[in-house]
Amino acid sequence: FSFVLNNSDIKYWVAGFVTGEGCFFIQTSKSKTHKLGMSVALNFFVVQNIRDSYLMASFEQFFGCGTFNIVEKSSIATFSVRNSLDITEKIIPFFEEYNIQGVKAKDFNDFKEASILINSKLHLTKEGLDKILLIKSRMNFNRR
Repeated sequence: FSFVLNNSDIKYWVAGFVTGEGCFFIQTSKSKTHKLGMSVALNFFVVQNIRDSYLMASFEQFFGCGTFNIVEKSSIATFSVRNSLDITEKIIPFFEEYNIQGVKAKDFNDFKEASILINSKLHLTKEGLDKILLIKSRMNFNRR
């Protein structure tokens, strides 16, 4: 299975698939090397049963970035993008053109807002970090 890279039907299909199966996530963790004691990173990922690993692997080619991984123990296949530049230059522009639908569109917009703060280095300030933590607190399963 491989994507035809210039086929807009496939691009709309990818946006629809990610609407149902993808996740835009702000990862925070305690850090002794960061002045504010916390590191912040963005993560875009899609997870499927291992039987669809060929599909997850094809996202690497489609987006031209990211990592495909199989977790045998859990019988899952994942595609994830953690690289800040790839998120800014490939993932966000793609979903700005081929829109996420439904409630996940709000998660994408929050993800994009956090990306702007991070790229502006505002996450290194108390105010910026607090804003990112607020954004994170309303995303994904916390969204009502």
